[in-house]
Amino acid sequence: MTFDKKSFKDLNAMTEMIAQRYFLARRLHQLKSEQSLGENEYCGEGSYRIYLFKVLNAFESLNDKEKILINSEFFFQNYEDWWKPIYTKASFYRYKKQAMLSFLGAFYNG
Repeated sequence: MTFDKKSFKDLNAMTEMIAQRYFLARRLHQLKSEQSLGENEYCGEGSYRIYLFKVLNAFESLNDKEKILINSEFFFQNYEDWWKPIYTKASFYRYKKQAMLSFLGAFYNG
C-alpha cells in the first residue's frame, strides 16, 4: 500500500487511529494478564496480540528522529508544541509527514 498521494490530514488521521487501537489492544492485553479468564471466555486474543506486534515492529523500523516524532505526536504525547525548540514549523510538518509515511508503510506493508 502506498501513501504518497494521501494528504497530511489523512496520514495524521490514519496514524491517530493506529495509536488509539494500540492503546485499546494494550489494555485488552493487560486485562487478560490481570484476570484469569478461560480461553473460551475471551474472544479475539490473537488479533490484539498481532496488532500490538505490528505496531511495535513498525515503530522499531523507524530512525531515531521518526521515532521521536511518532512517539511524541501519537503515542506518549509530550507537552503541546514540544517541537518548537527543535524545528521550524515548516521543518516539523515536513519531518512529521515523512515519519507518518514511514510508520504507515511499515505497519501496512511490514
